[in-house]
Amino acid sequence: MKKRNIFIVTVLLSFVFTSCSDNFLDVTPKNALSDATFWQTEEDAELALAGLYENWETWSNVIYFDAISDNAFFPGWSHYIDGSATPTNLSESYWADSYSGSWFEYQRIRKYNNFLEKIEEVEMDEARKEQFKAEARFLRVYNYFFKYTMFGDMPLITETVTPDFVMARTPAEELRNFMLNELEEISEILPVQNHLQSGGRITSGAALAMKSRIELFSGNYEQAMQDAKSVIDMGVYELQPDYRELFLDDSNNEEAILSIAYTQDIYPSRHPQFLMPGMDGGYSNMAPTWDIVEAYETINGLTITEDPEYNPERPFENRDPRLGMSILYPGGEWNNRLYNPLDQQIPNAQGEMVNNPEYFENSVGSPAGLIIKKYIEPMPESVMQNSGLDLMVIRLAEMYITFAEAAFRTGQNLDLGLEYLNKIRVRAGMPEAAQLTEELIRRERRVEFAFETVRFHDIKRWDLGHEAFDGPIYGVRRGTVDNETGEVEWTGDHIILVERTFIPERNYLLPIPQREMDANPEMTQNPGY
Repeated sequence: MKKRNIFIVTVLLSFVFTSCSDNFLDVTPKNALSDATFWQTEEDAELALAGLYENWETWSNVIYFDAISDNAFFPGWSHYIDGSATPTNLSESYWADSYSGSWFEYQRIRKYNNFLEKIEEVEMDEARKEQFKAEARFLRVYNYFFKYTMFGDMPLITETVTPDFVMARTPAEELRNFMLNELEEISEILPVQNHLQSGGRITSGAALAMKSRIELFSGNYEQAMQDAKSVIDMGVYELQPDYRELFLDDSNNEEAILSIAYTQDIYPSRHPQFLMPGMDGGYSNMAPTWDIVEAYETINGLTITEDPEYNPERPFENRDPRLGMSILYPGGEWNNRLYNPLDQQIPNAQGEMVNNPEYFENSVGSPAGLIIKKYIEPMPESVMQNSGLDLMVIRLAEMYITFAEAAFRTGQNLDLGLEYLNKIRVRAGMPEAAQLTEELIRRERRVEFAFETVRFHDIKRWDLGHEAFDGPIYGVRRGTVDNETGEVEWTGDHIILVERTFIPERNYLLPIPQREMDANPEMTQNPGY
């Protein structure tokens, strides 16, 4: 059984905070516990900490985040990067309303700050109190990281404030320094454990790994290399041997450094249903792009433009095994059948031609003719809505590739950087690379971490918007699938998913929602809006 104590406590916390009584003489509100009555014991502090973990990050923010990149397409998020974003059309969007409230209302930040203030009043073991505070500080940094990357300058608030509080934007550099200092301090407090050992709680490795990620994105390569090496050398993380199983079985996963932990029936996730093919009861509404398909090398370790053996009429054959492990494509085997998003009609068991629900233009068909396979396997529809599978946010492989990139950028430890990168390639079934190059590192990061949140940040820091966010985004070519053999005959052009326009002056930042501009006289708008 997976260790989930803190998340079971979260459920108990929700029960305690929402239970009611028939005693009308008891004037204490039963829909919430007041600070005066709650913050009394160490058990209270632990309950409150569990409440911080509840929904600290969502499965959709992990998997769907690649929809704001050239890796994937989700219709509901197209306007974030297709050039059509405005302060008005994002104000009521998913991003503005995530975490049960606006990013600008700071509901999560207020919750973390309140915890950090109130726990000081509790008489408890001081070392345990410091660990609880360190976990809350990490969650606050993680929330600020996305504010920082998506909006740039943002108010830095480290104490509880009233709802009508207004404040000017804190410069992004100051935000970044705050995050890095926090992560450095709490890494000395938190335990050195992997995700299994910690029972899903934040660890020293998570703090240093997050610090390394921020440093890499900021161009501080020497420090990013040092922190990545510190995580690697902790000795509590290991590469899982099977890349496919890495995302399907968390019972013995020692590669995870930071994960969102779910528990079936208690704290479940619905992500499989949103990814699964329509014929299985899924929605398949998040689709890989053709661009990510082309990014995978051939099995010979060459790009598709370099390998003379690559056959564009058989584009999925003899490719990096991670392609088939991460993406379900036309003619691919799935659940004792062949996946066919290209034909409007397919034969049923009696040989009669019937409408195909997975046709790419149907409501439950992938609009690109491709399925994100990385996080799913055949399962009953009831399980799709009740998944207990953890989702990784940071894993050991990222530390290896971070070290490799930092080694390349600084010219230091090149042999060790190459060794680390080749560990990833060999695990995937690919030949070792002979030397580190910028193209190799960028490609390896992209395919290894496809649909794991990092692509947008990489595009931004490498300034690839003119390539990734401009022009049409494609799905597969139109064609027909032989339902007996799985062979595909391509008969038309690529499906066009969306036309994007890259606007450089926006510097990859989203607009401040108009409602925030109206409510806060100290707020200023991002350039280009």
